[in-house]
Amino acid sequence: MDTIVIILKALKIDQTVLIQFGMLLIFFNTIAPLLFKKIQAVLELRESKTVKLESHAHNVYKKAEDLAEQYKAKVEKTHQDSQEISQKKKSDILNKEKEVLKSEEDKLSSEYELRKSKILKEMSEKRTLIMSEADKLAGNLVEKLTK
Repeated sequence: MDTIVIILKALKIDQTVLIQFGMLLIFFNTIAPLLFKKIQAVLELRESKTVKLESHAHNVYKKAEDLAEQYKAKVEKTHQDSQEISQKKKSDILNKEKEVLKSEEDKLSSEYELRKSKILKEMSEKRTLIMSEADKLAGNLVEKLTK
């Protein structure tokens, strides 16, 4: 106990320590609600802006992934739709071209048959004409040969 008294005297601590300690408690209890509430509010605000935003960031990231998947699905659907439309238009165009080709082919075929029949008719007329003249020509040839 003597050593404690010696240490207290070396630090120049006397009976006023109890009064100072009491004043410190009163001052602390008076200032603490005003000061520590504001510090606590600042700490909570900082925590909400840093730690709690992580969950918000995860939510935003998940929403971004969902939107990306929806975008990819829409792009794929649009691509398939455009492929179907282009295939349909292509087949329509090919069908129209086939119809035009068939009609032109029929037209040319009928024109060919008409000309063929005309030519055959002319040939048969000329053949009958030549055959009718063949007797005369044969007679003329025989006369020339016999002369």
